[in-house]
Amino acid sequence: MITLINEISELIKKGDPFSLATIIRRNGSAPRSTGAKMLVRSDGSIAGTIGGGALEAQVIRMAVEALASQQSSVQSFSFSGVDAASMDAICGGQVDVLIETVPAQSEDRQAVFAALKHAVETHRSAWLLTTYNPSDRKTSHAVVLQDGQVVGSAPQEVDISLVQAQRLPHLLLSVRGVLTLIEPANISGSVFIFGAGHVSQSLAQFTKAVGFWTMVLDDRSEFANRERFPDADEIRVLSDMQDISSVPIDEDSYVVIVTRGHLDDLVVLAQVLRTPAAYIGMIGSRRKVALIFDDLRKRGFSEEALQRVRAPIGLSIAAETPEEIGISITAQLIQERAAIRNRTDH
Repeated sequence: MITLINEISELIKKGDPFSLATIIRRNGSAPRSTGAKMLVRSDGSIAGTIGGGALEAQVIRMAVEALASQQSSVQSFSFSGVDAASMDAICGGQVDVLIETVPAQSEDRQAVFAALKHAVETHRSAWLLTTYNPSDRKTSHAVVLQDGQVVGSAPQEVDISLVQAQRLPHLLLSVRGVLTLIEPANISGSVFIFGAGHVSQSLAQFTKAVGFWTMVLDDRSEFANRERFPDADEIRVLSDMQDISSVPIDEDSYVVIVTRGHLDDLVVLAQVLRTPAAYIGMIGSRRKVALIFDDLRKRGFSEEALQRVRAPIGLSIAAETPEEIGISITAQLIQERAAIRNRTDH
């Protein structure tokens, strides 16, 4: 998302008009989920994607036309029957796409996206609000920051506390027919990799590449450093694995435990199980996992708690090398992230 936000901020700063296409509703199967976003410049070039293919081609054409009229709209696209055949789509389902025009020299929007960019770069929670009024076919933007501050103009009907409770893109419909899309800025989730060995080196590259904010943690500075992890968003050297209370693990967090030994794995896992992490995975053989689970049972952890742990970690692809293991773990993280989004979409 940061790449798209950077491009938006740069175009607004230059005073160049552009369109934004956002999937605001999805029913059934479709190429992308609610919240997928694409920027369309006046020459038809793009940044981001809403699924590619004929759908994207049609939206690009409409977005360029919208720039000429300076009118936004919501367009529906079907992926079934005749419509599916005409769009080379066999997914089955429907998406509604908001195609909005962002005018040149927009100081309000410049402040909104500057605040959003800063929040994403500093890994602070933020929510982008896009409001579309069908009566005048205009849109407006606001951003709600972690401390509740609002930059831009948010609709009076929108409860800020409800906005801050949103974890996934969510469409609100007001009584006057005005649509407001709430988009959490850090939607891709955060990956916390405990352990800075060879598997972690490969894993951090992959998780970063697929959009996860990535932190690597270890108690050895000779392993947890920028030279070994150039792509990680943050590297943290812990003074003691016994205390990870300062690590900001929340409902959007994906925890991967790949430390140098089963004792450290046990220590970290016992603490992570007390957090609301969306995903917890631990590397190790089935025998090692069984031993750690037996120890945790003796400490009072329930079977329900232990079932939260993906162990052995990663999808079963007969992975052996650090690179293969990193791919298998990343694939499982993508799978889990998609499952969480789909539970909200349907």
